[in-house]
Amino acid sequence: MFTDTLAIIGLAALSLGSIREADGVVERTFLLRNAGEHAVTLLQGYTSCGCTTIAFAQDSCIAAGDTTAVTLRFNPRGKSGEFFETGTLVYQTAATGEGAAAEGGNSPASETAPARKAVTLSLEGTCLSSEESLALQFPVRITDSLWISANRFDLGIMRVGESKERGVAILHRGETEADGQLSDRQELVNVRYAVDAQTPKGLQHVQHSISIQHDGRAITVPIILDVLVK
Repeated sequence: MFTDTLAIIGLAALSLGSIREADGVVERTFLLRNAGEHAVTLLQGYTSCGCTTIAFAQDSCIAAGDTTAVTLRFNPRGKSGEFFETGTLVYQTAATGEGAAAEGGNSPASETAPARKAVTLSLEGTCLSSEESLALQFPVRITDSLWISANRFDLGIMRVGESKERGVAILHRGETEADGQLSDRQELVNVRYAVDAQTPKGLQHVQHSISIQHDGRAITVPIILDVLVK
């Protein structure tokens, strides 16, 4: 893609996909090539939002044919939902003299003033807040403070003598630590299922349960294991 003199190598708009607020600043670097015949100077940059910054070699001179790197950084703190943020780089082409002297040879050649130009880069995607990220990881609510990753698992095809395991991720919300502070705690409980000679053939929906220690008491959580016994 060409924008006046500076050409973007690759895409001018990059997708970050789904990112999490808790993961912090995300950055991407763009390469630009001076596709013109004259050197250009990088003057300044600005962005569409305070959540985004632009980094480049300010006041550097990029010769014809050379490349330079520009980095956009997006801070998702306090953000939620879709975003589209831009960074604009302002640069200046070298002055060029043109025109001929008037008759008599005493008049100076006319000059063309340096032209300021700009190229715009962008980052887009969807930002998941901390709460939204947890809701995606632990969509099954047991109580207000206890959530699990799933309560139904597909074990696929199994035969006599075969066993499989699945992990149930558990989120304990707002537990009290030794220092009196509240925090979230995660754990993983493995569920194992084995097929023996007495297991009926065909599609089975096996009722199973796991025991979770939460807030000083044991909570029994039912789950279902779907399996096709051959």
